[in-house]
Amino acid sequence: LGAMKGTPQSWSAYTYQVVIVGAGFLADAYDLFVVDLVMSILHRLHPGGLASADKSLIASATLVGAVAGQVVFGVLGDWIGRRWTFLVTCVLIVLGAFLSGCVVWTEPGSPLTLVTQLALCRFLLGVGVGGEYPLAATIAAEGAPPGQRGRFIAAVFSMQGWGMLLSCLLVLLLLAVGAPLEWIWRSVLMFGAIPSAAVIFIRSKMEETEIFKEAHEEQNSFSSHFATALGHIRSFWRPLVGTTMTWLLLDVTFYGTGSFKHRISSSLAPGHTSGDPRQEVWEEAKVASLCCCLAIPGYLLSVAFIDRIGRYNLQLWGFLAMAVNFFAVSCLSSMRLPASAHWCMFVCFGFTFLFSNFGPNTTTFMLPAEVYPTLVRATCHGLSAAAGKLGAVIGTVAFSPCEAAFGIEAVLGACGCVCLLGALFTVGFTREAAEDLRELDGLLPVKSDARQ
Repeated sequence: LGAMKGTPQSWSAYTYQVVIVGAGFLADAYDLFVVDLVMSILHRLHPGGLASADKSLIASATLVGAVAGQVVFGVLGDWIGRRWTFLVTCVLIVLGAFLSGCVVWTEPGSPLTLVTQLALCRFLLGVGVGGEYPLAATIAAEGAPPGQRGRFIAAVFSMQGWGMLLSCLLVLLLLAVGAPLEWIWRSVLMFGAIPSAAVIFIRSKMEETEIFKEAHEEQNSFSSHFATALGHIRSFWRPLVGTTMTWLLLDVTFYGTGSFKHRISSSLAPGHTSGDPRQEVWEEAKVASLCCCLAIPGYLLSVAFIDRIGRYNLQLWGFLAMAVNFFAVSCLSSMRLPASAHWCMFVCFGFTFLFSNFGPNTTTFMLPAEVYPTLVRATCHGLSAAAGKLGAVIGTVAFSPCEAAFGIEAVLGACGCVCLLGALFTVGFTREAAEDLRELDGLLPVKSDARQ
């Protein structure tokens, strides 16, 4: 890739590099968020065949696989290299997404139900998706020139927003052309294989980054590499607390609300149920599309201003803005506003995604690739991302029982409190990115001031 060798020479070359490195993130967001609409369709096709626990199992299976993928591929990426591990993650995503659309309904009492099949396929998908995080981040960080590193990493991560929107638009398109619901949910799951499949060959031609080659001039055994990596991690414990905890707290809210956005919308504005399954799915996909349209500008704003504002400031104020909007939508919902004023709640709820993307959702991805030495960059990014996905599992599994026990207003208020806690961890443990990544290879330990 050109991004590994210097400054992009043209807009088309820059876009090409972003797409190749970020294809996994488009697939990541697509696969993680389309399952919300898939579960809605399955519930309407088989009202008695999908319990609340089944929905949580399907929603969290990919996330559990992602935790494993982030840790394993983070370690392997630092030891054997980014190139081949980056290719393997592509293959896993393709297999997991394609097989997800091939699951079959079974007889009641069967040990391998459709839910179990789908959970297993999405776990495989999650392993590939998880591996994309540390590998894409380190490749983007190490390949981009220092002056453009922030924008390039943010642009790669912005592919997540387009994946979210694509998942909604594809469902709307298939509904509009009259496709059967059974055909729709299988098609949208299998479609998740296409972005990664399209870049497999190109990724096979990639080279290792120069800074990685310099750090691995001496070939070491895994035990030797592990001992060296452990020493680095011990010295960088403070930023590791910051990158893991802020990512965990963010994803409790980001995936907890994102995976159940149709439930939130129906709770905030009940009464649009028509009794027609196709129309109900249409309304849910339309609401999800509107949320994505409010979220995507956040990614673009991050690309435009990340180097000017700085990672620390963007993360801190993003958490605070998210908290304000969560508290606002919780209060407005409890006031039982008339139907004509429901747009206020939807705007505030959409703004939680806007300020997440123009804030901690982008910075928690970027910082782990910019504050650790080359020998442990992918490992520490994988650990940080795994903490984030652990938060996502907590959010998706806890959402349904908490909503049933305390109501949607309390859940949204709790999300606001989680965001405030994220701001506190930012103040206490987050440090700004290094100007030049090569400095980190000789900077051991880092300064104690969290902002330095």
